[in-house]
This record gives sequence, C-alpha cells and structure tokens, in this order.
Amino acid sequence: MRLPTDILSRIAPLVILIPMAACSTTGAPSMMPTMPTFAPVRPPVNAALAQPCIAAASSKYFMGESNIKAVDAEPMGGGLNQVRLKVDIRDAMCTVTDKGKVRSVVDTMPKSADQLAAEEAAARKAAGEPAPVKKSKKSS
Repeated sequence: MRLPTDILSRIAPLVILIPMAACSTTGAPSMMPTMPTFAPVRPPVNAALAQPCIAAASSKYFMGESNIKAVDAEPMGGGLNQVRLKVDIRDAMCTVTDKGKVRSVVDTMPKSADQLAAEEAAARKAAGEPAPVKKSKKSS
C-alpha cells in the first residue's frame, strides 16, 4: 500500500522536529565534553606596593582593609607603579611610588546611589557631625 504524497509532506517535518522537542535545557547536564577554561596566572602583588594602596583605599571608601584586595601591579616608569584594586565589588586604580607613597586612588567603576549615600554618612560620622533627622509625617 502506497501513502499519498501530501501525507508524507505533512509528516516529514514532524518527524524531524520530534527529536528536537525531546531536548531540554532544564534537565540533566549534557554528556558532551566541555572545553576547559584557564584563568591567566598572575604573580602576587608586591606587599610594599599593595599595603599602602590598600590603606589609602580603606580610608577613601570607609571600608575595612579586609574587604580590599590588590589584584595586579604594573610599573609605569619613573619610579611609579599602578596597582589594580578590588574594593568589595568595585574596581579602583592606585598610583604608588617605589618607596610606597600613594599618589592617587581612582575609581574605575561609577558609584551607585547607595554607595554615595553610605560614603556621605560615613564621612559625616567620621567628622563628628550629627546624622540628618528625617521628619515624620503625622496623620491627622
């Protein structure tokens, strides 16, 4: 028995799509081999350069030194070095001399409104100013 050609033309696309419909992205991981990824190995940052930068960033961001990490250091020439810092979740760049004198700590990521408010409150607290009083609305 021979099937009409119009039925075959309707069934053929469905037969092709059935295996694709069986695929799922939420199920078990695929059995396909994955390519390993390698992070570049960076040498540790010289402590004579990292420590002054971490201390300067700590006072600038009003954070503990334990939240700041020196990631990378590059010599700029003329006795200056740039130290890349990871300050909590933000990035910063510190310029420091070979003798450990910090020239600058510059943000490389823009600050959020929450970070600005927290820094202003910490600066007021460090200066001994009272916190601004919020006025409450009285319901009548």
